Amino acid sequence: MKTVLALLLCCIATVPLKAQATSPVKSEYLHWLYLKDSRRALKGVIIEANDSSILFLDNFTLSKNKKATYTPQLIPVSSVEKIKYRKRKDFRKGLLLGGLGGAATGAVAGYADGDDECGPGTWCIVFFTAEDKAVLGAVLGVIPGMAIGALVGSSKKTIFINGNQDTYNLSREELKQYTLAKN
Repeated sequence: MKTVLALLLCCIATVPLKAQATSPVKSEYLHWLYLKDSRRALKGVIIEANDSSILFLDNFTLSKNKKATYTPQLIPVSSVEKIKYRKRKDFRKGLLLGGLGGAATGAVAGYADGDDECGPGTWCIVFFTAEDKAVLGAVLGVIPGMAIGALVGSSKKTIFINGNQDTYNLSREELKQYTLAKN
């Protein structure tokens, strides 16, 4: 009985390890390539910025297709309208930092308001101390802070190409910093 339980435990422990396939392509930046003749942006990773073309790996190939081939597309510069990019984890980082900033701002504002005082001859229904107001301000400040952080974190930087080779050559060095092959 102990042997069967041990074998079962080993099988259960190794099954999740096989199910966690990782993508061989992991870039620090996400890219959106807008082509002149298409309304849909290609979302993925720019592998390399060549002299007259861009080597691009579409995320659709990586995530939607179960048997991904990982064959990059060679896109000529003449068909590229603009390229947008941002860091991969900026949205989550913005959400977290915005929430913390909103909580801190709300707590400071609540604490700065001080204790409620009920003067002689007045009738007070709700009475808050400065600490109570600080906690309430922190709780109420988290949501707007997270919203602002998400907006800032999800912002993308744009490089306009407009199919012009000269414009691409001017911005190519900047683009190379955000590609998979940074040489």
